[in-house]
Amino acid sequence: MRDTPPALDAKYQAMLLERSGEERLKMAGSMYAAARALVVASILDADPSASPAALRQALFLRFYGHEFDEPTRTRILARICAEAEGRARRRVSINWDDLEMALTWRSDEWESYLDLRTGEVRRRQAFALRDELEDDELSVDEVENGLAEGHLVHIEPPPSSVEYGWMTEFVSSVSDEGLRDRLAVVLDGRGAFRRFKNVLADHPAERERWFAFRDERLRSAAREWLAEHGIEPTSTPSRGRRGS
Repeated sequence: MRDTPPALDAKYQAMLLERSGEERLKMAGSMYAAARALVVASILDADPSASPAALRQALFLRFYGHEFDEPTRTRILARICAEAEGRARRRVSINWDDLEMALTWRSDEWESYLDLRTGEVRRRQAFALRDELEDDELSVDEVENGLAEGHLVHIEPPPSSVEYGWMTEFVSSVSDEGLRDRLAVVLDGRGAFRRFKNVLADHPAERERWFAFRDERLRSAAREWLAEHGIEPTSTPSRGRRGS
């Protein structure tokens, strides 16, 4: 089923063809990341307590299960389970707000780490001298020892193209055709994030809906990050709006 007006579809196709091959490849990667995040969200919505092994098995079946016969699928699923069980599962009370912020905080000056002993996110300033550190900042030695001992996990934010994919997905859900067209235009080119927020500032209802939409995608990204690192959260995320 296609519910996009032909004129808008043609305009979108023209905008795609104006981009370079490299840009289209990046967009494809972003679309895959967005699709994967949606699948993860649906899996966790059906079973919030899904283990990392169950999550990986469900992702495999959703994306690739149809490409294999039943015996091969069974062997792959068993291997996924065996690999997950071979890694120690770590149960941690997560500070969700800090983790979700760290997953969207991109800086050349700061690095973020999840402390598995407390569930808190701790940071290291890349160029700070030892006597310049704040009380809650990590030193180089603390980071190296924490990584070696296994109680610190480096938090690497996903590429900005992932959040761009969220915005693109949100735009397709806007029912007001005029606003949808404006948002589609401002997403083209550099400065898309700033222009996107500026347009929504004049539409409070859609702005609030975007905040809720983004929070849900960000929460799913945090759950996926934890699952990929074999971490089982024992706390639940807050439902408060963080904004964009």
